[in-house]
Amino acid sequence: MTSVASLTSCALCQARASQLCAACRNVVYCSREHQKEHWKKGHKAECKCYEVATNETLGRHLRATRDIKIGEQILKEAPLILGPKVASAPLCLGCHRNLLAPEKRKGNYYKCSSCSWPLCGKQCEDSPHHKAECQLMSSSNFQSKINYVPGEAERKESAYCVIMLLRCMQLKTKDPESFAKLYTLEDHLKERLDTPLYQVLRANLITFIKTVLGLKDWSELDILRIAAILDTNTFEVRQPRERIKIRALFPGAAMISHDCVPNMRHRFDDDMNIIFLAKRKISKGEILSISYTQPLRSTIQRRLHLRQAKCFDCSCARCQDPEELGSFAGAQNCVKCKAGKIVSMNPLQNSANWKCQICNLKRTAKDVLTSDAQLQQELETLDKSTPVALEDFIYRHRVELHETNTHILQAKYALTQLYGNAPGFGMDELTEEALNRKVQLCEELLKLADIFDCGWSIFRGNLLIDMEDAIAAQAMRTEDASECQGKLQQSADLLKEIQNIMKHEPEMQQLLSERKEILDIALKRFDEIKE
Repeated sequence: MTSVASLTSCALCQARASQLCAACRNVVYCSREHQKEHWKKGHKAECKCYEVATNETLGRHLRATRDIKIGEQILKEAPLILGPKVASAPLCLGCHRNLLAPEKRKGNYYKCSSCSWPLCGKQCEDSPHHKAECQLMSSSNFQSKINYVPGEAERKESAYCVIMLLRCMQLKTKDPESFAKLYTLEDHLKERLDTPLYQVLRANLITFIKTVLGLKDWSELDILRIAAILDTNTFEVRQPRERIKIRALFPGAAMISHDCVPNMRHRFDDDMNIIFLAKRKISKGEILSISYTQPLRSTIQRRLHLRQAKCFDCSCARCQDPEELGSFAGAQNCVKCKAGKIVSMNPLQNSANWKCQICNLKRTAKDVLTSDAQLQQELETLDKSTPVALEDFIYRHRVELHETNTHILQAKYALTQLYGNAPGFGMDELTEEALNRKVQLCEELLKLADIFDCGWSIFRGNLLIDMEDAIAAQAMRTEDASECQGKLQQSADLLKEIQNIMKHEPEMQQLLSERKEILDIALKRFDEIKE
């Protein structure tokens, strides 16, 4: 890469220049007009703060070509293809929106007049998303059998598994260049072929495509490879104000690496473009990364999820560290010495023994995995309509599970959502003890966020929102002027940080506006106390 100091000639006219392109920092211009002209002539496609790199571990990946500021937009990409998930509740194949329950007199969804797939209405029959697949299915005399079932409108329909696959296959003749991009993506087909899902796909999907639709030129492996490319590379997308998630494929974004402590986050705009933002300052040469798993999960849980969903074994810094960067999320208390923590002797080896860091008591991997699975199952089946069951879970397991064990962390995060929101536990209904508990939980989890989801992460932003809400409520209740002033200032400081983190999230702006109103009320209350 050219150094900034060596850039002296305008990229358009070669005259002496010093006006640096702020986005890529790779070219300079002699004037604003030449910068605009050069952008139109091709710099738009080159103006990036990253490059595609390759190594044996990651394969193709993206690497920063300059220092990137926190909150900076790094990549924006339109979907190459989008459609329903493999199993989906009924949705419109034209606009991908939720299908509402039909009027009683009609008794069923609106059906496409050609292929009978449920749609919003006649206007979606000619949607570019649906038209090609509709022509193929109707010409083969295939009619969808998906119907509205009262009381089961959210029932998952496996028939949707064919839609996105067909859309990709049709690119081969409709848009060969896009199909070529798709076909270069990683598939992990070899690892997927023996899984239960691909056994089902092999038995049902192949027959449908080759026999029912008559696409005999496609081999079984080519069809399954596209299915595997989708499973490996697609992102789940929820459209604004919609319940049902769909899948979208972004070839550029598919090259972004996974890391359990990522330096980027992503969001989707109203046009379904994916947008990547820097969560923290990223140095030149750093690998750009996002996370495909949840930060509060332990190494065992994260690596198992990634192996099952994405077919790779993560070996990031957090996964390699038995202590998980000091969080000890996967560790349990030693039942023998009561003082040490049991950690894996080799976190990247699933069969490795676990050992207490103080008394050296060993446990087998099978023992730890079984215990971990039982605890996770117990946690997931708890009644989460109120905080009661979760608080009881934390209390009952206080001996074997320390304060930052993954199961305790998951319970605590759920509690931050319930205190102030659950029926009977609204912010105005919380006791002083419960209000203090909400603040305490947020503070504890924020310390963990600083370890493995640092910077401007959505996880951190959500915690700060809950904490600011609770502290503002505390300020409203106190009659001590000094305490009120301190809490109001703390609340105002938190709100500023929240606004920085969430400024790129349009759906959060109303909530932040409401938070500001609450803070203004609290400030007015403080003025009344001072008087």
